[in-house]
Amino acid sequence: MTMQQRTEPSPAAVLISVAVLALVLTVALGPLGFVIGLALFALMFIGTKRGPAEQIVPVRTRSRIRRLSTAGRVAIVGESHYQDAIAEVAKHATAQTLEDAIPATAVLVPESANRHDLQAVRVDLLRGDGTAITAGYLRGDQATDYQPLLVELAERGEVGSCPARIMGGGQRYYGVHLHLGAPRLLLLDHEALGTAPTMPAEHQVTVTGEDAHQLVLHRVVNGRTPVHVIAELRDCRIARGSHVGEHTLEVLLEGERIGQLTYAMGLRYCDLAQEWRARTGRALCEAVITNEGTRGLQANLLLPK
Repeated sequence: MTMQQRTEPSPAAVLISVAVLALVLTVALGPLGFVIGLALFALMFIGTKRGPAEQIVPVRTRSRIRRLSTAGRVAIVGESHYQDAIAEVAKHATAQTLEDAIPATAVLVPESANRHDLQAVRVDLLRGDGTAITAGYLRGDQATDYQPLLVELAERGEVGSCPARIMGGGQRYYGVHLHLGAPRLLLLDHEALGTAPTMPAEHQVTVTGEDAHQLVLHRVVNGRTPVHVIAELRDCRIARGSHVGEHTLEVLLEGERIGQLTYAMGLRYCDLAQEWRARTGRALCEAVITNEGTRGLQANLLLPK
């Protein structure tokens, strides 16, 4: 994880520097030199405080990386102070760009000891050699919501990770946003998300036929709802209704069927699921199981738009 050291003058160093500089200029230029010396030191001190005076030393993290939900989009702040670091990650990215965005992997580091903000959450980008360098921070109000889970993970020797996208470059300012689920999802069941790659979680898609698979759903949720889990999509044929015999996708949790997509949604996602399966071995996606009262447990998939 990126380690940062901020070098700031101590009060004793400030007094000594002022005295020496003032003495030299006073001897050389008289009283005017003394005034000039004070003014130059003041400008230097302000520049040190406000400028990017951080020495970033990338080191390998000893924490296990825990994948977080990707069901959301979060912009980070403070990238202006880390343009060189972001540019380095962007320059060495080997994956293809998507809509002028450069894909990267972010890790979220809670900074409970940050003297400026006890709720701060730092956003680092992973480099190809396994080190990480800082790209910015979560916005203050968002950091307050996300930090409890991240602290919990840190206490277990883990660090939360999610996909990131780098925007801009060239003659433009670099910006970074994260594909990161809302805190209420992250805090539900991050264990169930595992580490396997899943399709981008951009909007909810309803599953049908859960009424016939309530025993499986109850075993998965184990008395807690809502629960955030990983589902698998596999090809199947519709067994009844006006589209009997047509292709769609069945939905599995822990290897057992819990329902299927409608005919229309099957048409929309069959090719995407096949492409994802060819690329990663399995067509996996995030899902949220909720208790709908008299309707029982229901599942909604989080799939690409």
